Amino acid sequence: MMKEFLDQRLGIKQFSKTFAVILLILFLILWLIDSCVMPPYVHSIGTIKVPNITGLSLKKADDIVKNSKLRVADVREVYNETVPKGYIISQLPFAGSEVREGRRLYITVSRGIEKITVPYVIGKLERVAWIDIMRLGFNIGNIEYVERDDKPDGVVLAQYPHYGVNLPYGATINLIVSQAPPEAEIPLFEGDITLQEARNLASQNSLILIVINPELIETLDNPVIRPDYNRTSYKLRKGDTVWVEIVPIY
Repeated sequence: MMKEFLDQRLGIKQFSKTFAVILLILFLILWLIDSCVMPPYVHSIGTIKVPNITGLSLKKADDIVKNSKLRVADVREVYNETVPKGYIISQLPFAGSEVREGRRLYITVSRGIEKITVPYVIGKLERVAWIDIMRLGFNIGNIEYVERDDKPDGVVLAQYPHYGVNLPYGATINLIVSQAPPEAEIPLFEGDITLQEARNLASQNSLILIVINPELIETLDNPVIRPDYNRTSYKLRKGDTVWVEIVPIY
């Protein structure tokens, strides 16, 4: 039994020595390849100066890269406001760099100016329309205010350019917004004033004049025009009605 144990120990030692010799031989082979074989091979591959392809079209740049014994590894597309669509914005390695033949180039190509769809803001309050427009990257252009009796104050009536069209980022959107007519004080019709003068005052203030008892015009010698404050407010908007009555002077 002891003899068998010793034989096993001797076998393990012999295997270890053999394995060590094999590792040493492999190391020497790798060292010889790295020192003697690889340097001439590496130096046999020529170096190339990277051409400048920035600003060129992708097709033209691809031809230049192939003729330079290089290759395009990756093309990334981004929006750009100054470089036309399909033209190269940047490259890596940079132009003029010394690289080995077959080196891969990474280039960035312009997708042109980013275009965004104009939102629909008609019928919205002006401040809400501003938020919707500017949130997308547009700018607010001219705002025209138009007096409208049939619309609330500050509502968008129209937009130019129209909604749905595609425009570049930063384009200007113009709006037409409703504005409530200004209030006008009731003309002072009391006193020595004729019906025609009352009508002229109403016309100047864009008010509608209605005479309650026009039949008295022909029967009274000196009629006086007086507002009927039971039907008429002291503050009016353009287009409102002023009710007046004709009263005799005693």
